[in-house]
Amino acid sequence: MAKAIKQIDESILTPDQQQAADLNEILEQLTANKESLLILLEIIEELHKFGILDITKGMLRTRHELGILAMEELDKPTVHDLVRSGISTFNFFTKVDPDQLNTLLNGASEGLKNSSEQSQKDEKLGLWGLAKSIRDPDVNRSITTMVHFLQGMGQGIKTK
Repeated sequence: MAKAIKQIDESILTPDQQQAADLNEILEQLTANKESLLILLEIIEELHKFGILDITKGMLRTRHELGILAMEELDKPTVHDLVRSGISTFNFFTKVDPDQLNTLLNGASEGLKNSSEQSQKDEKLGLWGLAKSIRDPDVNRSITTMVHFLQGMGQGIKTK
C-alpha cells in the first residue's frame, strides 16, 4: 500500500516574487495586444488634443452637481411635453404605411424643387392662369390628393 501524504508543500510567493509574476503577465498581454493598444493610445492622444479628456475629467469631478442640474432640467414641463410629442410622433409613424409616406415625401420634394425654380422666374399668376392650371393633370392630382387628405384628417379629428 501507498504511504499517506501528511504534509503538502505550498509555495508561497514573496511580495517581490508576486509583483514580478504580475508584471510578467501584464507584459505578455501588452505584447499580445500591441496593435490594439497603439490604436487606443492614438485615440486617447486625439481626445486629449481636442480637450475631451479635460471636459470628461471635469464632468466626473462635478458629477453630483451635474446630476442635480440634469434632474432639474428633466423635471421641467417643457421636457415632459417634448417626450409626449416624441412618443406621439413615433406612434404616428408606426401607423403610416412606409410606401405611402415615401410617395408623399417624394411628391413634396419635387413640389419644393419646382416651386424654387418657378420663384426664380418671378412670374405672377393671375386668376385666369390659376383657373387654367387646375386643368393641368399634375396640379389636379395634387389638389385631389390634398382634398382627400383633408377629408381623412377631418374624419380623424371628428372621432376624437
